[in-house]
Amino acid sequence: MKLISLSALLFVIFLGALFIYVAEDIPDFGDPNSAPNRYVNLSISMDAAEAATNLNKGIVPEELVNDLEVRGFREDELPAGVKKIKEGEWDAFIIPEEKHYYHKEQKYYFIKKEGDKLWVYRYAPIIRYIEEGENETEVPNMVTYGLADYRAYDTLGETTVIFTAGVAVILLLRRREKRPEVR
Repeated sequence: MKLISLSALLFVIFLGALFIYVAEDIPDFGDPNSAPNRYVNLSISMDAAEAATNLNKGIVPEELVNDLEVRGFREDELPAGVKKIKEGEWDAFIIPEEKHYYHKEQKYYFIKKEGDKLWVYRYAPIIRYIEEGENETEVPNMVTYGLADYRAYDTLGETTVIFTAGVAVILLLRRREKRPEVR
């Protein structure tokens, strides 16, 4: 076996193993609590005693803000308010800068009490689309407002590429009349 063939075979085996390794980490389709569909654990934990009292009063714990700043979160990503969902669970909100399209406060962090610790999670963007999409776009179908409103320019670009490819195929496959032979 040639050296190039052997190295190509090893490379394909490596890529196959890498694919299997990555595919094992993909969440089940439709799992509402998977990271892409719900929230991601930021690995921030706080002592629940004092922080829970502040959260119940609607005050963002200073320890949380400091930890987020150390991690490199921008000022417009720091929580500005807190709302209690139920016992031991809170939503923390941010207020986007005026340059953003959506100016209303947004649910950004989910805080949950587990034992004597509070854990902080970051909501996935899809949560906002699901909860606010119909009100913002006035379109009842989620797929339609996702493609036609939130991703309109992207969809327009994809449609242009497909249209161009279709026209190219038609031009290549069209039949032409035979020209009469010149004598």
